[in-house]
Amino acid sequence: MVPRMADFQVKVRNLETGEMLVASMPDSDTAIEWLKERPKNVEIVSVLSDTSPAESARLKEAMRPYDMEEMKLKEAFDRKAAEAALEQYGKELEMIEQAQAEADGEQDELDPNRPISVKYDMDDGLVVVEDKRELTDAAKAACMAWIEERSGWIKDKGQTVGEAHIDVWPNEVPGGDEEKRVLEGSRFFPRLIN
Repeated sequence: MVPRMADFQVKVRNLETGEMLVASMPDSDTAIEWLKERPKNVEIVSVLSDTSPAESARLKEAMRPYDMEEMKLKEAFDRKAAEAALEQYGKELEMIEQAQAEADGEQDELDPNRPISVKYDMDDGLVVVEDKRELTDAAKAACMAWIEERSGWIKDKGQTVGEAHIDVWPNEVPGGDEEKRVLEGSRFFPRLIN
């Protein structure tokens, strides 16, 4: 015969060692009796079993209050846990900042004349996407000319370019053909003219 799992479980912490444990009982009535006589230096962390709000209130009311010694131990563990969490947060933040600095350094090593991705929105204008380089005047002018040309294509339908995703050469155009400053594959999305 397979032993039946306990129906009621409570997560506890040993206040002397900090060890987390699970106290298993057959039902909530047994848990209430156990909580009345809660063992010394055992903190009730949470009830793991599903309980109704009324049953949860009964469990809280039944628990023997922590004495002064237990409160001091509990506060010491809580303080250590908060300090550890803060230290971990600091380490993770440092890792994120380091990764960002490395990414910025890698970007600095790339060809400064590589194409720049630009998003156009008729309300916000041109915005460089995921690149710290500034958009040159020549690139801005080419983007706006490209947008105006496409707006002319759809004007008879009562539309204009509402949004566009454009890749553009920021400085010199390879081959020198200014007509190719905006790269093929750039796309636009129409919007109705009000």
